[in-house]
Amino acid sequence: MAFLGGLMVGCMASMPLGPTAILCIQRNLSKGIPSGIVTGLGIATSDTLYASIAFFSLSFVTGFIESNMLLIKCIAGVFISIFGVNIFLKKPTMQIRRNQSDKDRTDWKDYISGFLLSFANPAYILVHIALIATVKSMGFYDTEGNAFSNASMILGIFSGCAGWWLIIASIMKVVRRWFRPRHMVWLNRISGIIITLIGVALIISMISNIQIDIHFNELFKTK
Repeated sequence: MAFLGGLMVGCMASMPLGPTAILCIQRNLSKGIPSGIVTGLGIATSDTLYASIAFFSLSFVTGFIESNMLLIKCIAGVFISIFGVNIFLKKPTMQIRRNQSDKDRTDWKDYISGFLLSFANPAYILVHIALIATVKSMGFYDTEGNAFSNASMILGIFSGCAGWWLIIASIMKVVRRWFRPRHMVWLNRISGIIITLIGVALIISMISNIQIDIHFNELFKTK
């Protein structure tokens, strides 16, 4: 039951269309299925790391994240924005030629970049806390579980995350046959713009929260 609960958490955490999903889709279409799968495994590793922290209730970590949420939003926003601009500026024709000359080589950088993009937002721990709490309330995990149950849950989370990205890669394998270099140009541009906008939105959210805090502080001072 613990493994099944972990599968549910892994799948539900991976489904939202965020910057990691867009990156994985872009890699599948522009660089090929192996690149998309390796990128997905990097994302799954980061998700499992955060899920493990959430699962074992490291309150000092979650407390630090909650108390430094503005700084985290700023750092994550800048990192994601730079990542998006980099994708926007990439030339797909050169990438395709590189892929053809190195057909059998899987770039380890795909794994690292997938991991880092997902790892850039530690606030994601809070998402896993909510999902794990939901799964526990549904009876998929015994609150007094032993080491085997704990390991089954974590393995289930990784399997759920990795399984989701394998499904995405399988779908993209069918879609990819209709893509040509000109389509790749627009794919890079659209992906880059969306990822950059997500990063900018995080920064704007951080600035808005600061302004609200300042406004409230001034309001209370006047009283």
